[in-house]
Amino acid sequence: MVQIILASHGNLAKGMKDTLNMIIGDVSMIEAFSSYRDEDVNTRNAIEVIIKENYNKRDIFILTDILGGSVNTEIMSLIKEYPNIHVLSGINLPLVISLATQSGEISESLLQEIIAESKQGIVDCNRLLNEYKSIQEEDL
Repeated sequence: MVQIILASHGNLAKGMKDTLNMIIGDVSMIEAFSSYRDEDVNTRNAIEVIIKENYNKRDIFILTDILGGSVNTEIMSLIKEYPNIHVLSGINLPLVISLATQSGEISESLLQEIIAESKQGIVDCNRLLNEYKSIQEEDL
């Protein structure tokens, strides 16, 4: 079982969790934080509470929107204190679905496979369609 924490600028994280709920159903293992939207919530502190509750019990993955952005930088500061957390940047839906649907422990090699597969989900559909048309024309 994993614990997934989505953290983003604006409402991206909460919107992604809502979309995940539609696609995979149970999202109880996912928490979402929309930084700079709710003045009353200190994202880093709220995430640290979740880490403390789950540390050494589950694999913890914290996904942020932009590498080097303020949210990512703030979350990366937690790695020193909690070296077993996994902080990933460049959130996308295939990545979160793959992490959330894993039934067992996620090894380092499996994590790298999941990351590679999620990158492959970014496709230039115009180019793909043009390549498909070219193949069909060659077959005629």
